[in-house]
Amino acid sequence: MQKKYDHAAIEKKWQEKWDRTGLYVADIENGKNHFYNLWMFPYPSAEGLHAGHAFASTGSDIVGRFMRMNGKDVFQPIGYDSFGIHSENYAIKINENPQDVVKRTTKHYENQLRCLGHGYDWTRTVTTSDPDYYRWTQWLFIKMFEAGLAYKKKATVNFCPSCKTVLADEQVVSPKTAGKDPKNAEGETVSYSEELKVCERCGTIVEKKDLDQWFFKITDYADRLLGGLNKIDWSRRVVSAQKNWIGKSEGMIINFKKENGGNLPVFTTRPDTLNAVTFIAVADEKMYNEGNTEKIGEPNGECAIDPLTGKKLPIWKTNYIAAGYGTGSVMGVPAHDERDMEFAKKYHLDIVEKDPDDSLWERIEKEGWGKKHINYHLRDWLVSRQRYWGAPIPMIDCPKCGWVTVPEEDLPLLLPPISDYKPEGSGRGPLANHKEFYQVACPSCGGQAKRETDVMDTFVDSSWYFLRYPSVKAGTSSKLPFDPVISKKWLPVDLYFGGAEHSVLHLMYSRFVTMVLNDLKHIDFDEPFPKFFAHGLMIKDGSKMSKSRGNVVNPDDYIDKFGADTLRLYLAFMGPMDASPDFRDSGMEGANRFIKRVWKLFNEKPNEKVIPEVTSKLHQTIKKVGSDIGEYKYNTAISSLMELVNMINEYKTYSTEYLEALALLLAPFAPHLSEEAWVEILGKPFSIHKGKRHQEGSVCPRQVS
Repeated sequence: MQKKYDHAAIEKKWQEKWDRTGLYVADIENGKNHFYNLWMFPYPSAEGLHAGHAFASTGSDIVGRFMRMNGKDVFQPIGYDSFGIHSENYAIKINENPQDVVKRTTKHYENQLRCLGHGYDWTRTVTTSDPDYYRWTQWLFIKMFEAGLAYKKKATVNFCPSCKTVLADEQVVSPKTAGKDPKNAEGETVSYSEELKVCERCGTIVEKKDLDQWFFKITDYADRLLGGLNKIDWSRRVVSAQKNWIGKSEGMIINFKKENGGNLPVFTTRPDTLNAVTFIAVADEKMYNEGNTEKIGEPNGECAIDPLTGKKLPIWKTNYIAAGYGTGSVMGVPAHDERDMEFAKKYHLDIVEKDPDDSLWERIEKEGWGKKHINYHLRDWLVSRQRYWGAPIPMIDCPKCGWVTVPEEDLPLLLPPISDYKPEGSGRGPLANHKEFYQVACPSCGGQAKRETDVMDTFVDSSWYFLRYPSVKAGTSSKLPFDPVISKKWLPVDLYFGGAEHSVLHLMYSRFVTMVLNDLKHIDFDEPFPKFFAHGLMIKDGSKMSKSRGNVVNPDDYIDKFGADTLRLYLAFMGPMDASPDFRDSGMEGANRFIKRVWKLFNEKPNEKVIPEVTSKLHQTIKKVGSDIGEYKYNTAISSLMELVNMINEYKTYSTEYLEALALLLAPFAPHLSEEAWVEILGKPFSIHKGKRHQEGSVCPRQVS
């Protein structure tokens, strides 16, 4: 009688042995054939990992296992993006301190990830809210300031009235991108319009406020960020998103003289249409703040002079011009711009029909009316937040010395445990209410000074975490955030696996920070992720997963019922990794039937029948699986395995050669079953996951590039 496949016992057994023997602990100091495999670390929400996390992390783990079996020294770490508004809002909701919440949620995440059977090096985790980590986030801020790349200024900024904090431009999106119905400041749902600008986290219509804020000068790197996209192997949609966000525009700044004196500089990408300009439109933040979706405006009572004709051009304040774009003023050319035409018709402004004149480019410069200019959509990165749960900004404001950095030997500047951490929405963070935190002596002159009370945006924490992993245990706790020798050996990351939704947030910021650290000679590379794969967004039964629909998939339920190997196999089988696979319970049942069929095959009475047709099919499958894993087409790799299993059963040929090859082929997808078959049934030495590379024509002949 065949032994029953007890997934719970088998998976627990091997997970414990992998952990006990340190199977996945990378030899950071002595490893030679390096492969740094990284999945974009999660923020530890109260709900725990959902199946979308399991889908993405399994996709990454398959590559890591594949490369390890190909003889690579794989380093595959994991950590938690634990600072930030998500954890803080949940803590507020349940009236607990964020520190306590994060301890609980990160432990839950760890348990879930371990149950999935991923090959992580658990000895080198990072948690961004740990003082040992954010000490170095503060060090990064100081280096930015010393390099002239961090500054504080009063600016009109995006403000979310629900989250009660400012937002970076990249965190202001359309309702469609946010995936939420737009809401006003009172939390009421408003009419949907793609022209609305909402908070990417909560979907509330964003307001504009004038506040003193800290910025990083990412615009200094606009050209390099754009040029670097040509030398990295990234998903095309992500490259396109970054190019569009950087938004390089070549044009001219034309200086229009105002009727009552002074100049009004106007940026335009179409100086060839100067002959058809009929008004000047300038940005008005108040109108923008009102959340109007239609184009509105009013004359400001002034006129500009058309340098070409000498005619007066009315100046209009409008809501359809972004204050941060160009000079905040544009030429109104209704004949050549749809928005201008709509606006001109609404307010009965002149419309001049004239063909573009290319000679105007040269004439404008020759006459001294303007000059060529390159403009970028990219704006400096706003990094301060008026919340509690973040890394304190290590800056001190002295009346005599100005802004002074906290001495490096005093880092970390600890986030004090306070009970009144709820945001006020006043433009000040909760730390501003605690004199014991902000009152301090100036480290330069010794006079009375004041600490900054804002904290850093969580995207600062995640902009460099990949640099920290290899050096977590390298004795750098008092010297540098990353060991230079180790970093040179293991970095940059060989393969980064994550979501395309971070195209212009985390991915852009990480590239910027890497370039800065390269310029400051702390690292010897300027692109953090030469290869980035953007996985798709998983849905459930044809609909996007959401709590409101009640269709969020909890992987724990399926692991309990079917086992981690069944879940992993199904997640990999649903479709190409860059597609939007549809999770269905019937698919899980099908994957479980296949797992049981494979288990039955391994437990058949062995024989040494070698059938030419089966041997040929085996070699085809070996080639197919290696090729498909290299292209992230796990679904077709598994299909070929199913065909091989069917043929072995059809011919009843249970030879050692076939069974060993099958176990090796299956190992990246179903690591527990394959380990059990390899060690306990086939009698091979532990472990199947440690460099079991076949000869040519056998398992895994192809490397992931």
